Amino acid sequence: MSSLAASITLAQKNMVQYGHLSMYILATIGSLINILLFSRRQLRSNSCCLYFLASSVNALILLAIGILPQTYALYNSPNPFTSIQSFCKARTYLNQTSAMSCRWLLVVACIDRCSSCSTNAFIRRFSSVIMARRMVIIIIIFWFLLPIHTIIYSTITPPGNIACSILDTDVALYHRFYTIIMGGALPTIITLLCSLFIWKSVKERRKRRLPLSNNNNDVNKRKKAQDQQVLFMLIVQIGIFIISTIPFMSFNIYDTMTRTVTNKSTDRKAIETFFKSFTELLVYLIAMSFYSNTLVSRTFRKELILVMQSIIYCGRQQRHRQVSPLTMKFTKNDTVDNMTTMKVVRMSMPIVN
Repeated sequence: MSSLAASITLAQKNMVQYGHLSMYILATIGSLINILLFSRRQLRSNSCCLYFLASSVNALILLAIGILPQTYALYNSPNPFTSIQSFCKARTYLNQTSAMSCRWLLVVACIDRCSSCSTNAFIRRFSSVIMARRMVIIIIIFWFLLPIHTIIYSTITPPGNIACSILDTDVALYHRFYTIIMGGALPTIITLLCSLFIWKSVKERRKRRLPLSNNNNDVNKRKKAQDQQVLFMLIVQIGIFIISTIPFMSFNIYDTMTRTVTNKSTDRKAIETFFKSFTELLVYLIAMSFYSNTLVSRTFRKELILVMQSIIYCGRQQRHRQVSPLTMKFTKNDTVDNMTTMKVVRMSMPIVN
């Protein structure tokens, strides 16, 4: 191995050790808080927030199945990903289902906001909580069925058990195009088109803004403010998704085009492996939505503060309950003793006629 290849391999190891592990810790904490906040009544009444909630649940699966095995392999040998056939198949399949579900839940959230901006009443019906629940179930079932080929054809690569991949040439080519189109190109195009449509609709709405009646003024203002905050969160998540997807999609296109090249040097293989790990790390940015939500959304920050206050209040109440029974016991005994003493004193007093 050349000095360049050795340096790149060391850099890749450090990236997995520090970059992937830091990403896992921060994204897991953020996803758990997302689930807690989007489950609250104030936010789950918004259809777009239901997609965010489902996406956060899938993000937890993606982080656990995608990053933990890589980190485990740094400190333990052999790597279960390249030594246990069932784990190889399960990890490849769950990684696909969770990653694709996260992406397409974001896509459907964009479509949801587009429909809410439409002037057509029938199209606006798509932007509802009931429809959002149905779409979440449909997307999850769809992405549990479509990558089924990864369970069948994923296998440990001989000789030396160096990787877990699809060896069948036709299936491998299908999988690459399927990943590029369904995991990169199509979601990016749809989210960009939806963003342009939403931006255009918002501009038109400002031009034709009408005065509201006094009775519904406050209610409509609150609803509009909440929808605006949710839209901010969505737009930022779209930007992060596109930025993280383009390098991943570009590397997959390059890898597909150079698949037939057999005389790659050691340095080239090391560089390709490094960039593969780096683009995969960027994919996990989709699970960091909690931090972008906190930065751009006032409503999200308000709900976060309320949750923190509730936790602090519950902790104080728990400590108070641990002390209160003891205090009540002494108070009750003291009261009984006082009443007994009063009865004795009254019985002992002489009766004056």
